[in-house]
Amino acid sequence: MRMLQIHSDGFGYELKRKAIKSAEKVESKTYSTDDSCLVNFIAAESSDEKNITKASSLTAQMIASAAEDVKEKNIVVYPWVHLTEAPAKPSVALKMLKSVAKILEEQGYNVVRVPFGWYKAFSIHCKGHPLAERSKVLDVETTEITEEEVTEGEDLTAIKAEEEAHSKFYIMEPDGSVTPVEKFDFTGFEELRLYVKYETAKDRTASEPPVHIEYMKQLELVDYEPGSDAGNFRWPPRGLTLKRAVEERVIKEMLEYGAHIVQTPLIYDYQHPSLKSYLQRFPSRQYVVRSGDRDYFARFSACFGQFLMISQAQVSYRQLPLKIFEIAPSFRREQSGELAGMRRPRAFTMPDIHEIVADVEMAKQSILKQLEFIMKLHAELEIQYEVSFRILRSFFEEHRDFINAVVARVGKPVMIEVFDERYAYFLFKGEWNVVDAQKKAACLGTCQIDVENSQRFNITYIGEDGKEHYPLILHTSPSGSIERILYGVLEQAHKDMKRGKKPTLPLWMTPVQLRLVPVDDSLIDYCVELGKELDKYGIRYEIDDRSLTVGKKIRSAEKLWIPYICVIGEREKKSGKVSVRRRAEGDQVEMKIDDVAEEIASKTSFAPKQQLMLPKMITKQAIFSREV
Repeated sequence: MRMLQIHSDGFGYELKRKAIKSAEKVESKTYSTDDSCLVNFIAAESSDEKNITKASSLTAQMIASAAEDVKEKNIVVYPWVHLTEAPAKPSVALKMLKSVAKILEEQGYNVVRVPFGWYKAFSIHCKGHPLAERSKVLDVETTEITEEEVTEGEDLTAIKAEEEAHSKFYIMEPDGSVTPVEKFDFTGFEELRLYVKYETAKDRTASEPPVHIEYMKQLELVDYEPGSDAGNFRWPPRGLTLKRAVEERVIKEMLEYGAHIVQTPLIYDYQHPSLKSYLQRFPSRQYVVRSGDRDYFARFSACFGQFLMISQAQVSYRQLPLKIFEIAPSFRREQSGELAGMRRPRAFTMPDIHEIVADVEMAKQSILKQLEFIMKLHAELEIQYEVSFRILRSFFEEHRDFINAVVARVGKPVMIEVFDERYAYFLFKGEWNVVDAQKKAACLGTCQIDVENSQRFNITYIGEDGKEHYPLILHTSPSGSIERILYGVLEQAHKDMKRGKKPTLPLWMTPVQLRLVPVDDSLIDYCVELGKELDKYGIRYEIDDRSLTVGKKIRSAEKLWIPYICVIGEREKKSGKVSVRRRAEGDQVEMKIDDVAEEIASKTSFAPKQQLMLPKMITKQAIFSREV
């Protein structure tokens, strides 16, 4: 069992729609109270099924203990399966929640049990005292109860510094004008308003699971892995095709930018002096790896390996700016209640470039050049994004012309947070953010000017004077993590669908760009011949060789958002043309197969060719999670 507990001033919920067919029947779909209460978000796990009575009793005991700690008599029992990657069967989970509520009622608590099996919206107001937020895990087999907290190796110095840092928020426009956020007219900039509200309110609670989770499973892109830790996902062939396409696209851009491509280890020594110091300035929850008698941690960015590598390299001023790039599998052990699909997983893949520059002037020149590929890559994702910059006040005032040039390049109003004292290793940080259907935001690309880590890692270059100098370092993720990219494009697809547009993925990254649909089995061989032409153009395609009606085959392809569906019958075979349904254009046209291939190749010419990572014949494909 996993549980997130919030001591709240009031609570309310509204049932939206059934999440499962066996959802509980209800008389009322809404509930609200202004009274203080202890809200318990609970996920029953498959391990609880071995002894449901024991799991229920221990869970009730944990809630009662927490209620005693905060002197609370009002209890809310809320089913929230998204806390776990190994959920119990719905019938078992409901039985457990009912039992927990009954035990607490018998102990004299006022209990509200939220209906099971529904998608819900809820309102909550955390009290904010030291015991107001807690996360607990129960292992029913060992009767071990743990309260999740900051893990070994994390230093709170930087977190406290950030919390105590004094900053002000503004909106800066491309013409250089600056307005406090509370005075800015957000008319026509609704998503920017939502992003600013999210950032300034610091409210990270979520009322429903992010919508992209349903899509990522429906499209067979990503799925939960019950055999791993929560927040670690598996990528079936369609998803892996997309993932590799994004990785290769970013690598191509970085090579064109002049980067050195490297690969560095996944685990690092806690006791390494440079790393130990760095962890204090970049606190993040680490996975601990025990090897022999030493503790190591799984990296949460590419910084460690790249910094250690460049610290041992011979670098001259003639080579600056020097660029090091890596596609870095990374790990951050976020708390269970913070996990949210691809928005915030525990394992992610981060394209990370570090640029070594001599001084602030070179840093500014490089940032302006980096903006070109950052803006280009985000445009290729076909998503709406909002940009923010967090800047040390002294840097903002001294380099105002540079800030003006950066915002002018972005080309639309951005949020500026100006902080009085530097609380982290950077004095300038840009972020490209997605605002999702829950009105939450997550960062994709980022660029930062680091003024600390060259000395911490003893990174130097030989200057014109023949002496060693410490450089500045630009930390940049040109596109954001692959997981966040998927989150962003799926959330954008959902927003498009709400506006009446068919949801799509960008053509260059979608796993299958074209599906050939023969009207009967006699035309499969002809489809194979057409496929040879598509191969010449590097088009990712598959052939629906199943014994289904044409209508069912078309609906099957549409459910997977396949952009081009080509129907082939005897008429098409004789004419040399195919009937093409184009998802993005919303039309149906007749084209030669070469013309279709040329159209796709033209639209995706900027991206490297990526092979489809599963058999082309649908009858040869295993079904991993999709419905069709």
